[in-house]
Amino acid sequence: MKSQRLRAPSIDGALLAAPPLAEAVSQVEANVRRLAAWDHDFQGRRASRLRDLVRREVAVEARRFLESNGVASPEADVSKPLVVTGHQPELFHPGVWIKNFAASAIARRRGGVGLNLIVDDDIPKSSSIRVPHAEGGRISAHRLEFDRWEGEAPYEDLPVHDESFFASFGSRVVERLGGLVDGPLIEEFWPRVASRARGGRPLGLRLALARRDIEASWGVSNLEIPVSRVCQTEGFAWFACHLLAHLPRYRRVYNDALREYRNLYGIRSKNHPVSALQQRGEWLEAPFWVWRAGRPRRRPLMARQGPKTMELRISDEDEPFMELPLTADRDACCAVDRLRELPATQIRLRTRALTTTMFSRCLLGDLFIHGIGGAKYDELGDIITSRFLGFDPPGFLTLSMTAWLGLAEHSTTPATLAGLDQRIRSLIYNPDRHIPEPWTDEQRNLIQAKRAAIGRDASTHAERIARFREIRRINEALEPIVLDGLAALRDDRRRVVQDLEANQVAHNREFSLVLYPRERMRDLMTGIESGV
Repeated sequence: MKSQRLRAPSIDGALLAAPPLAEAVSQVEANVRRLAAWDHDFQGRRASRLRDLVRREVAVEARRFLESNGVASPEADVSKPLVVTGHQPELFHPGVWIKNFAASAIARRRGGVGLNLIVDDDIPKSSSIRVPHAEGGRISAHRLEFDRWEGEAPYEDLPVHDESFFASFGSRVVERLGGLVDGPLIEEFWPRVASRARGGRPLGLRLALARRDIEASWGVSNLEIPVSRVCQTEGFAWFACHLLAHLPRYRRVYNDALREYRNLYGIRSKNHPVSALQQRGEWLEAPFWVWRAGRPRRRPLMARQGPKTMELRISDEDEPFMELPLTADRDACCAVDRLRELPATQIRLRTRALTTTMFSRCLLGDLFIHGIGGAKYDELGDIITSRFLGFDPPGFLTLSMTAWLGLAEHSTTPATLAGLDQRIRSLIYNPDRHIPEPWTDEQRNLIQAKRAAIGRDASTHAERIARFREIRRINEALEPIVLDGLAALRDDRRRVVQDLEANQVAHNREFSLVLYPRERMRDLMTGIESGV
């Protein structure tokens, strides 16, 4: 396992692309050749045949999803390259959004199509975004809620809890910005979100469809599909059954690779970047989430292998919810049919991060585009895939961008603060150096006494303590003479800290895409095509 150091760009408008964006089309072609030569046996379905099934199913389902939501869908010839990316349906920053435009641009160069996976089986981190605000001449950023937070639930089962509060979010953001940003995208974005309220759509889906509308208005029309729908396809069921049939081996590979990854990066946490797959008696933890529709809390899937069948249960339940006709040496066709009955039972079986990308890179796309976080995850994913499937997975593209909001900046630098701190420290601990001559007799006596104390030999601990206390007493006696200067420096320091805090806001790359000037966002996003 090789460590790679990926850093977000520090300059406004700068792009991180590894490998370079100009090599992306070549990477697609190399991946196509590698995948064409791979023919792993997925429990009775060869990889070549399974890839064809997965790509056809996902393309059809993606078009159905878009058209059912009133969105024009691009034509998709699955014999042509499919460039895939994905993210949770949240109000993410421009560095995430750029992946969608890159997927479209790269795919078009090869006559293919881009595909965005809406990762709706994940859990939102919050129901707010940070919004900058000017008050008293100073700019700071604070969180603004778009809906009430009522605990964890996957995006696919997450409703809007307060419709009127949610609908007012756009106007509340504009009011909070107070003119700091000229023509923020939210003025166009939020009415599109509001137009998706009919039919009780989940919160994340409304955000995703509004974002897709904006992309289409700028000339980018990728296929889109929620991961929840991918997980109900036949192709996914074959993939899941293969991992389940070989779960003991998969679990060993997974946990060994995880230990190596943690050792490489010096990680002590048992939950980072992911938790190890556990064993509870005869039950093994599988790399999938599962939950009931009426209880939208994700839980690990547990599996127990018998002589001819495998039982599945939710980790916090005692009774199995399904028995599959599945063993490591058995064709999975009947197990696939059985697994596809799950939606009718209101049980959700979904991927985790590493299984999402394994499925997407090996069976779905010809190039996967990661952000920085996903690329770090897939250092681990690459090892798991190569050891479990006996196949070095196709290369991926890591892409991110830094964009600032265009807020006012100050010329103050951290060096300015360091200089002030040094001067303040000198006034406190060396006031004698800052008292101008001529000195009064009292000042001269104190200064001479301090110099004598500093030069005095102190070989024992008690002598060193006595000398320290003497010097401190003299400094305190001299301090009133420099108090005005000290107060002025401290006032300067407060202003410098405020300026630096304002610069941190101005240079923050993680503000939501909806806060940026519409025209600048369009230019940055669509400009990616010139680099492909």
